[in-house]
Amino acid sequence: MIVHNVVIGEQTSEQVSDGGHKIIYVGCAESDFRYRDMLVYGRHRWELYSKPTIEFRTFDRQGMALIQCKPIIDDAIKRVDGVMSIVSSQTARDPLALWEIDCAISNGISIVGVDVRRKSEGAIPRRLVGKMTRYGWE
Repeated sequence: MIVHNVVIGEQTSEQVSDGGHKIIYVGCAESDFRYRDMLVYGRHRWELYSKPTIEFRTFDRQGMALIQCKPIIDDAIKRVDGVMSIVSSQTARDPLALWEIDCAISNGISIVGVDVRRKSEGAIPRRLVGKMTRYGWE
């Protein structure tokens, strides 16, 4: 199991952040880790233009059973300011990605879905309807 703590800008405590510094959990289907990593590790571009105040948290399953992942992710999600769920055609079929969405909503954490589909194939998870933004492929 790998829990990533990708820090951008200054560190904060492990609690929900104060002021401008925000902690965002980025979730996705296991098959979409490449999209998540492009977002999370592309942070150096932001640092060129501003004083960044975003810290991303991610989770890699590495063959763990769903029952083992849930308490780890639940704890991580409870400690963030918001959740970003990367939505592809695989998201609605991935039980852990769906559980991450449910966990955020049930804990009252703000959530947004980022649609990375090139076309509109696959379903958007029901609980993300109305909470989506589209990543541009143009």
